[in-house]
Amino acid sequence: MTICIGIKANECIVFVADSATSLASVGPNGEPIVNRVYNHADKVFNLFRGQPIFAMTCGLGNFGTESIATIAKAIRRKLMSGETPISGENYTIESVIRFCFDVFLEKFNALDAGIQAITTFEFFVGGFSHDNGGNEIWKFAFTKGQVLPPECISGLDQCTIIWAGQPEACVRLVLGISSQTMNVLKNAGLDDAQASQLVQNLIQASEAPLLEPSMPVIDAIRLGEFLAQTTASFVKFLPGADTVGGDLDVATVTKYEGFRWIKRKHFYPTHLNGVTDHAS
Repeated sequence: MTICIGIKANECIVFVADSATSLASVGPNGEPIVNRVYNHADKVFNLFRGQPIFAMTCGLGNFGTESIATIAKAIRRKLMSGETPISGENYTIESVIRFCFDVFLEKFNALDAGIQAITTFEFFVGGFSHDNGGNEIWKFAFTKGQVLPPECISGLDQCTIIWAGQPEACVRLVLGISSQTMNVLKNAGLDDAQASQLVQNLIQASEAPLLEPSMPVIDAIRLGEFLAQTTASFVKFLPGADTVGGDLDVATVTKYEGFRWIKRKHFYPTHLNGVTDHAS
């Protein structure tokens, strides 16, 4: 489990993710049981060095023996080696995520059918296309056996907050409803159309206007950190395992500064290894 936050403003995109990764098994009634939580997983990736592109993930942490971080690094190596038609002179965010989709789909298809049926995996790619003035966020997902191909979830003219993983805190804080509101209304006798319209009315009346499209980059970063940390604190006090936690990894892309790490963890001491960069 996890929390992933995306802040898309005019000047930048910010990706923020926690570091928790959970090992789970299936209980006697088919319910997931968290057996162990590690707090040092990588979920934000520099996907194409030197270009304003990055990625973020939540859900399944491994495909077979490979972690998502390992697969993302392999994708970056291919994108930068000239092995693909994509280059720094012709890429689009769409072409990059479609390449990522093909790589992950092949690995997903190789999984056992039982794992596919219970797996949820989401992969986001955000950034500025070559010679394009605006920024975009695209996403694909594998959800309990269903393959959801790449789609643009925030286009050139949109500024949005996105979240994935464990969204309840963000849904309540930002939208002013619960993720169970729709079900409550339907259980009260409303049909799907009526419940959906009432939910939209509630959101329209209750949504907190936290995002300003023209906000400076630093403020977009602070907003992403606030939502991620609030989610971690919220989950900490809920019953069950702390499935959101560890350090926050924070990165941003802008048109001219490109990709920049804001906060990140290392699995090695930089003063011993003599490096300030990292593979992820």
